[in-house]
Amino acid sequence: MTRPSYTKALSRTLEPLGFAREGRDWRRQRGEVEDWVNLQKSWVDGSVTVNLFAKNVETERILKSIPCQEGLGVRQFGQRIGQLIDGRDRWWKNDPNGPTEVADAVRAYGVPWFERVQSLEDEASKWYGRGTTGSWRKPNLTVLAVTLFRLGALEEALALFEEPVPKTAIPMLVTEGRCVQQWLQEQLRTANRTR
Repeated sequence: MTRPSYTKALSRTLEPLGFAREGRDWRRQRGEVEDWVNLQKSWVDGSVTVNLFAKNVETERILKSIPCQEGLGVRQFGQRIGQLIDGRDRWWKNDPNGPTEVADAVRAYGVPWFERVQSLEDEASKWYGRGTTGSWRKPNLTVLAVTLFRLGALEEALALFEEPVPKTAIPMLVTEGRCVQQWLQEQLRTANRTR
């Protein structure tokens, strides 16, 4: 009897939960949220690990519609399976029980990680750090701002951009942030005109 491969073991776990396989990726749609499981293979030693990602496709649609020279999109919120298990990075290599262990870990830790986010409020706080400081250091600043806009918290979204930009901020993120800030300011002007 041969042992299952990592992809077969993950398919057996994920496909009954609504995930569809594309190579080493499994994706599913839950309302506006896309969940994504990625089996990553090391090019160094052939070991494998699992990455989990999630994004809100409606928030991404809005971001992509905002004029910006860089072009905006969602940087998916992600987590590696080992971080969920015990806070350490985990890789499996030449382990006969590896495929079963990986599938069991995704079932026990990965699926609940996806399901802990059920609303835009959850996305803002659990994915994007709503209420924390250091906005310009957050790679998902623009996504948080648009999520807050969608929640009807336009002033809170604009306040994210009031912090001084640190000298160490990544220029591309500052450019993207300024594009979203301008778009939010236009949304506020439009809202004020219609009152």
